[in-house]
Amino acid sequence: MNRLKRWYTDKYCVLLLAVMTVSAAHAQQTPAFTSIGLQPTVAYLKYQGRSARMVRLLFHGGNSYAPAMAYMTFNGLYDSIPLTAAEKGISVFELPLPGAPVQHETQLYVKLTSGGREYTARCMVAPAPEWKVYLLPHSHVDIGYTNVQEKVMKLHMNNIDEAIRIAERTQNYPPDARYKWNTEAFWVVDHYLAAADETKKKAFWEAVKKGWIIIDGAYANINTSVTDSRQLMQMFYTAVKTAKDHGLDITTMFQGDVPGASWGLASQSGITGIRYFWGAPNASDRIGQSPGWRDRPFYWQSPGQQKMLYWQSEPYSIGYTLKGSKIPNFFTVEDPVPYYTGHPSENFLNPYLFSYLAALDKKKFPYNMTIMTWAMSDNAPIDPELPEAVKAWNERYTSPRLVITSVKQFFTDFEAAYADKIPVVSGDYTEFWTDGIASAARETGFNRNASETLQQADAVWALRGKADYPATAIDTIWNNILLFNEHTWGAYNSISNPDDPKAVSQWGYKQSFALKGHTQSAAMLTLATGGDAIANAIDVYNTIGEDRTELVLVSAAQSTAGDLVKDSNGKKVPSQRLSTGELAILVQHIAPYAKQRFTILAGKAYSNTKSVVSNTTLQNDLYKITLNAATGTIEKLERSGIQHNLADSGGLNRYSYLPGDSLQSIAYAGPATITIKEKGPLVVSVLVSAVAPGANALNTEITLVAGVDRVQIINTIDKKAITKKEGVHFGFPFNVADAQVRYSIPWGSINVEADQLQYANRNWYTVQHWVDVSNKDYGVIWSTPDAPLFEVGAQTTADLTGGLYDSPKWISFTEQHPAIYSWVMNNLWHTNFRHAQEGPTTFRYYLTVHHGYDAYAANQQGLANHRPLIAAPASGPATESLPFSIQSKSVYVESLKPAADGKGVIVWLVNAAPVETSVSFRANNTTAKLRLTATNMLEEYKQSLDNTLTLPAKGVMMIRVENK
Repeated sequence: MNRLKRWYTDKYCVLLLAVMTVSAAHAQQTPAFTSIGLQPTVAYLKYQGRSARMVRLLFHGGNSYAPAMAYMTFNGLYDSIPLTAAEKGISVFELPLPGAPVQHETQLYVKLTSGGREYTARCMVAPAPEWKVYLLPHSHVDIGYTNVQEKVMKLHMNNIDEAIRIAERTQNYPPDARYKWNTEAFWVVDHYLAAADETKKKAFWEAVKKGWIIIDGAYANINTSVTDSRQLMQMFYTAVKTAKDHGLDITTMFQGDVPGASWGLASQSGITGIRYFWGAPNASDRIGQSPGWRDRPFYWQSPGQQKMLYWQSEPYSIGYTLKGSKIPNFFTVEDPVPYYTGHPSENFLNPYLFSYLAALDKKKFPYNMTIMTWAMSDNAPIDPELPEAVKAWNERYTSPRLVITSVKQFFTDFEAAYADKIPVVSGDYTEFWTDGIASAARETGFNRNASETLQQADAVWALRGKADYPATAIDTIWNNILLFNEHTWGAYNSISNPDDPKAVSQWGYKQSFALKGHTQSAAMLTLATGGDAIANAIDVYNTIGEDRTELVLVSAAQSTAGDLVKDSNGKKVPSQRLSTGELAILVQHIAPYAKQRFTILAGKAYSNTKSVVSNTTLQNDLYKITLNAATGTIEKLERSGIQHNLADSGGLNRYSYLPGDSLQSIAYAGPATITIKEKGPLVVSVLVSAVAPGANALNTEITLVAGVDRVQIINTIDKKAITKKEGVHFGFPFNVADAQVRYSIPWGSINVEADQLQYANRNWYTVQHWVDVSNKDYGVIWSTPDAPLFEVGAQTTADLTGGLYDSPKWISFTEQHPAIYSWVMNNLWHTNFRHAQEGPTTFRYYLTVHHGYDAYAANQQGLANHRPLIAAPASGPATESLPFSIQSKSVYVESLKPAADGKGVIVWLVNAAPVETSVSFRANNTTAKLRLTATNMLEEYKQSLDNTLTLPAKGVMMIRVENK
């Protein structure tokens, strides 16, 4: 525990190492001083009715005990000030300089007389503005980490009650010292309200409306690069909706601990209403080069020209370092409570704040206001003495003036003062802490797929026009999925003591979000497709906005009637009985957001195409795949119409294992055994079994389907539980000369490097639906539904162990390179994440070779790979579809759902093109007329729209479509 406590303290001290902590009281008397020094500050004292620039008089070699007199010569003025005797001694005295603030650098000369001796010192005093520092009281919300989640929740709920009492107590204080409490994560408020009786709820909302309790938009501190588009929007839905129900608007978010954030936050800001984003990341732990953005606010402009005002402040841990570490906290007390020291001004911002502001001034910081947090630690009780500390500070200093604040108050004041001076910046702030999700690869895959399944359930509900859409239940599922992407994965000792019952319990709580999301989304899809079943028939649903030809699988139990399949017009459909007993059916040209019915009959499977297979070769009408007989990797990837082998040396889908996470010790799978599994004519596949370091077994199935434009690879690792540091990858070195690497993020896509902010993560990336590696003539779309982390060009995550503060291992530039490495498993963290994982985990990959890059096609292919056609027991009419169609060459549908109030369908549109593009809506029934309305996250009616509308370049829009 002592070692961990040192780590936790060091974690927050990086920026404070040079700051002197001064105490006027000592257990034993120190020697008397031997000399003096002067330390200029940016501060101004309230002194004799004026604002006097302050310089700190430092006593070296000991303390000052006897009476003394300080004589000052400054800017042509002279003054003196007495220092009274101090029984316990003083180490610092704050000198008020004579005269008005200087306009240029000026020398100060001080002579101190004490005990019959004279001491002198000089320093240069530069001009300094008068500062306003906004101080945001909160407790960083980790859902777990410091203790089991139930205790964490109780602590944060108690903080709300305590905050209301303190705010009420301080209402007669000067306005800047009146208490406010920032709840940080709406997860706390959600649970507080659920547990409260009506009287308590009323008191809570009264406190919110008085400005005592502050609600921001984010449900929790989320890894936003991991969330897909719908999850990213859901991150704000519960808070914004709940506040709106009480007549309040939320426009702000606070993100603590997590370094970096998805550009998608800016893209969706016009829909969510979240226009202000304050980030206060971790001080040092695996934060890469992100400190480069500290105190450099900017309007974060999305690809579609939406703007969000962003400010990354100093780390959220300043309060812990200065005070929280010196009072009872979770390291020393099982159930910490608000702690009164009786000395509010001790262990406060003096002298840290002076040094911090001086550093800003030295960097020519163009503003005279800034913001910082005040939290006693992760999941800490409230600091009940903050109002008194701020009040006393402002009574002593005219500058910096402290203001107890909220995110909204600060951004409102800042924007009002400096809107025309704030720079506009574009680019993805690629996150750093997403690497930890690969410590639980199975659950990460479950959660990614649960999100896609839930969106498919929404789409099925909409295209069938089913009544009684369960909006509330679906919101609950979304929050479970979202909370698995919350940045807390386990206990502070999850690595050092993983068998601690609390550590085990915390992981179980976290894991439950993924398991519940997985089960609940599947159940919701079953409910959407359900009805009175029709024997020996299945319905196939297309849940994306593109015509598709794909394979569906029907279980042996559902297909006992035979192997012959016909569509609703009685036409034979290609099918094949697989070695697993399942019946494979080729569904051809199913329309967007529609269903087709197929009947299973006695008889031989029909085939009008042919795929062939040998031990090392698979071929259909589009692709020829050649495997290396020794390794089982793909050594040739060839597609008709493109005269290139897109597999580079080393082979595609190559397993590599890094013991100790060291490239020097890298090991590969092999030798491989290859056997034919499916022999065609519709489906051909081979099984590759290989000895794999770090695993009990590695099995791969590579599949081609006649008429389907993709290669399917399914890898299953039976992982050994290894607690030593390790990394597992699948390599895909593509042979694409002069390649550009692009990939999908929430609400859009970016070019690696070119579309990233400076100081963002470049060691690894987090993909949503696709990565595209292409030149002007040809390329490949690579999709990974289960494993979101990848590297470009090399395994740039090797040796990334420990905290890595200011480490040269963080790269600052990504060279364009056609090799993609899927980073599927690791245990590199020293806290929070899992120490080991074991058992079977499946990783699927899809490859589609194409001619020149097409952003629209890449997005549609990615959606198809993540949202496969759904085969369900037949029910209802033989054909069903949306009552309207959507036409555009560049605008795609990211997602859609029934409106929560039952009036129409909600559609999210994204323009993939770099120019403004039109999209048209047409009623399928020629006698019907459509009503289109722009809407927002709460599905409110905004402006009316024409049936043909224009989206700005790379723009995002949310629309309600109804029949008139």
